[in-house]
Amino acid sequence: MGFAVWKLGGSLFDLPDLAERIRRLHAEHSPASPVLIIPGGGVFADGVRKMDQVHGLDPLESHHLALNAMRLSASLVAALLKLPVTSDAQAQQAAINAWKNRQCEPQLQVWDVIDNWNTHQPIIEQTCGSLPSDWRLTSDSIAAALAAHWGASELVLVKSIDRSADVSWKALAQAGAVDEAFPAVAPYVKRIAWVNLRAQ
Repeated sequence: MGFAVWKLGGSLFDLPDLAERIRRLHAEHSPASPVLIIPGGGVFADGVRKMDQVHGLDPLESHHLALNAMRLSASLVAALLKLPVTSDAQAQQAAINAWKNRQCEPQLQVWDVIDNWNTHQPIIEQTCGSLPSDWRLTSDSIAAALAAHWGASELVLVKSIDRSADVSWKALAQAGAVDEAFPAVAPYVKRIAWVNLRAQ
């Protein structure tokens, strides 16, 4: 059984019916497959960016603060969906192993992946190459690198905007639709889909 990684854009957090839209998307697109949601930093990461601009933080410190913002986002999305947050790296790996071995029913989960990322980044880089630890790498590339590392059948970028099929990842990065590191990570992912959830 394959499983999908959904990277949920933080720009969607202002949708009053976000939970309903997520559940509807799951029912329409992935009812037979397990889905793990990795929320982006959203307004929490925006706050880190603002403080970085004000105080001129060290790039690595800003990066780690932004990663912690993703923790808050995971807690928010889980609360909206009335689901627990899966944050333990061992529990996450156990779930992946079970999905691959068809040992559990398909389900929707919300994951805080920061402990997993901090622990396994050197191993992940063996799959995806060297990754920056600054604003060039945000939740888009983190979700993509983890999807590649885990062998996910699909990465779905759940966004607030449309993507034309003929637009390259490099062009999207230059436009700010994905982060700067994403074009280098994307080739390692089995399949990438794009959904404009705001338009659903």
